[in-house]
Amino acid sequence: MKTILFNPFKKYQENTLLVIGIIATLLGSLVAYIFFARFDGAIDLHFTPDINLWQPFIDNSINIATLFVVLFVLAKYHNKKTRAVDILNAVLIARIPYYLVPLLNINNTISKATDQMMAIVGDTININMAVIPVSSLIIISVFALISLVALVWYIILLFNGYKIASNAKGGLTILFFCLALILAEIMTKVIIVNFPY
Repeated sequence: MKTILFNPFKKYQENTLLVIGIIATLLGSLVAYIFFARFDGAIDLHFTPDINLWQPFIDNSINIATLFVVLFVLAKYHNKKTRAVDILNAVLIARIPYYLVPLLNINNTISKATDQMMAIVGDTININMAVIPVSSLIIISVFALISLVALVWYIILLFNGYKIASNAKGGLTILFFCLALILAEIMTKVIIVNFPY
């Protein structure tokens, strides 16, 4: 079970991973639309009151393509025999935990709690913590915790997939991987913010 959750690349063939990854991406994009979520960065997720059906699909396409390019270039640096399909599978499968996070916004629960909080905290001159509803604090805290777990799971999957695909070893592998992830986050943010869709 541990292998399936954290390193399915050891257990399943490339075609199986590719099909599962593509189906999960399509379903994850649809779920994001239904629950008003945008994947506006390689490791970002935000809720919005206005969303079009195509936006989560384009968000995910940009995130996947950017992560693939950055990690594939890095993997080729480590091992020239790295196959594109293995890096693509790592990116597709790794994002699956993140696709579950929008489900927390049922009936706009997260958006409403955030709006309540911001209405109070936004007034920086007269912040009165006592008037912040406890329910909003609990909802946002639970959401933050689950989001963090999903993010860590996502990064572990991505790193394991990258490591197997590139056969990268050594202490610098984690450093280069982290730098590549940060670069992908910056690139996706710039593209998504400046690309009107």
